[in-house]
Amino acid sequence: MDIKIREVIVLAGGLGTRLRSEIGEFPKPLAPINGEPFLTHVFKYLQKNGINKVVLSVGYKWELIKEKYGEQWKDISIKYAVEKERLGTGGAIKLAMHQITSDDFYVLNGDTLFDVNLLTLETFHFKNKAQCSLALKELKNVDRYGCVEVQGDRISAFQEKEFRKETIINGGIYCINKSILNEFPNQDIFSFESDYLEHNTLSKSIYGNVFKEYFIDIGIPEDYRAFENKINEDNKPLPILSQLPIDKSWTLFLDRDGVFNHQIIDDYVKQVHELKIIDGVPQAIAEFTKLFGKLLVVTNQQGIGKKLMSEDDMHHLNGYIENLIETYGGQLDKIYFAPQLREEGSNYRKNGTGMGLHAKYDYPDIDFSKSILIGDSESDIDFGIKLGMKTIMLKNSRNLNTKADYIFENLHDVAKNL
Repeated sequence: MDIKIREVIVLAGGLGTRLRSEIGEFPKPLAPINGEPFLTHVFKYLQKNGINKVVLSVGYKWELIKEKYGEQWKDISIKYAVEKERLGTGGAIKLAMHQITSDDFYVLNGDTLFDVNLLTLETFHFKNKAQCSLALKELKNVDRYGCVEVQGDRISAFQEKEFRKETIINGGIYCINKSILNEFPNQDIFSFESDYLEHNTLSKSIYGNVFKEYFIDIGIPEDYRAFENKINEDNKPLPILSQLPIDKSWTLFLDRDGVFNHQIIDDYVKQVHELKIIDGVPQAIAEFTKLFGKLLVVTNQQGIGKKLMSEDDMHHLNGYIENLIETYGGQLDKIYFAPQLREEGSNYRKNGTGMGLHAKYDYPDIDFSKSILIGDSESDIDFGIKLGMKTIMLKNSRNLNTKADYIFENLHDVAKNL
């Protein structure tokens, strides 16, 4: 389940008037969070979700944004759609669409962070053949946001802001088809919310999917400081492995070759007779099964892409491993493999995040902040870091410089320390 939509428009022209007491004259997307701009956190979120192109819709002091990010942030290319006058949210999207090449794309607000799985929203969007799909959020005891009414998957109405004990709000993430241009007003200055969404709700293909994931809008000082406090908590030094509060709400992700079995130098494990399980692995997986809610394998297998083996060969190998694990009392919930070649640049292949996002789509209760990735290469570790997991590097008798949170010799060593 590779990601199809890889382009995003980020609305980053906000003045940040209500945040002046906190950020001074900075454009709102550059609001510093412990010295790091809020927009950097948005980029991290987009990278995690496999986005490779961002069009920043900018206006107020946009040169500062370009000075900070230039034309590239890690593996995301950056384009700029510059407002010469304030165009409203609709006009900003319309202007930025000139730099979008695909038929479907995302739009995000540059002052909110809503940690939804974009693969889930993409699938929802295509299933409904929607012109516009919204990521919605349930909130309690709020008066800052209007209410979104939903009938089935279709949005039926938008209501004005007022205090509500329980409500569904627009989370500020849109999946859009380019046909939307036919419904936009002819003028350049207009509101996306009132002139498109509210105006076309009853007659057009506008859908909404409710997500439970973390949501923050830094538009007011209280929420700005709340997000800064969250980042402080997230950046606290990790405890030793045995002190992590692991229970059945946690997920363990594991690489396969070099973790379960010995690798073959300059070749691939293609048949069962070539498979040599590392000592102590079945016993370790049995221990992990007692601790974690889910055990998932994520493995690059470009031997399939090179036609050196078939997917049936891979299923046969994985079935053998699963059966062996079960004889020791362990269980693997699912094995994901990426057959794509390295040169294809697919996000499904690690260090891309596609297999993790696929797992989140299959098991929506996965919380990446309560997940651990165990691997034996830096591409494994990068995969875990992008998704916000804790990471463990297995040395396997090699000396490594690694960004991993923890280093152990092998799976048996990890199990002893949990």
